[in-house]
Amino acid sequence: MPMPHSLRKWLCLMLLVSTEPSWAQDLVECKRIDQEQLAAATTETLLFLRCRARRISYEAPRLKGVPQRVKDDVMFACLDQADAVEHQLRVRHGYTRESLSRERCE
Repeated sequence: MPMPHSLRKWLCLMLLVSTEPSWAQDLVECKRIDQEQLAAATTETLLFLRCRARRISYEAPRLKGVPQRVKDDVMFACLDQADAVEHQLRVRHGYTRESLSRERCE
């Protein structure tokens, strides 16, 4: 009997957490940001989310035994977080894309 996709994805993420606890926890936490969190987001928050998304985009392809779809889902979830915060900062606080792109990950 085939395993449902959602169960397979959940099991793969749990496997990640158990084998790579240092950064796998970040993978599990790349979920949608609620309105309250968006309203409180700062440029430092954006930089943190961008750097984490960048790190995960480098690390995810190296995982062995994890379906490509799960790797992609996690990576895009983290990128979506950063995009949501960037959009909020531009709309609510008047930042430009250029001003927000000046900060770089170390």
